[in-house]
Amino acid sequence: MPINYKEYHPKWKLISKLIRYKRAKNKCEWCGVMNGTTIQRQPAGQWRYICATQWAMIRNYILNGFTRVQANKKLGFTKVVLTVAHIDQDKNNNRFGNLAALCQKCHLSHDHKHHVANRLYSRKHKGDGQLRIGI
Repeated sequence: MPINYKEYHPKWKLISKLIRYKRAKNKCEWCGVMNGTTIQRQPAGQWRYICATQWAMIRNYILNGFTRVQANKKLGFTKVVLTVAHIDQDKNNNRFGNLAALCQKCHLSHDHKHHVANRLYSRKHKGDGQLRIGI
């Protein structure tokens, strides 16, 4: 989901860079995976770097007309993207102790309860999202 910078501190891009690159040293602060690397997620959520054979598989897919993203998806690989999470879910609380540089897996896991609550609230107050015809 794209970020709406209007909801964040005016210097959010700078704050985010400081957290991701200076403090976290370009790694997820919870699981340790390096930003920008291609990994393979395991069923229990662990990860591992891919080996030379797997790189060759990606290369073969690309040579056969797939994009890098399509090849990764087909083979079960993903590229790590670090984001900054508000630990207390409050976008106005930008204290460094409340922020963490997280990979997409850790960030989604952290925000899971918040996303479920938002979805339930939306269904209750905006309907269930189903199109009603002929009612």
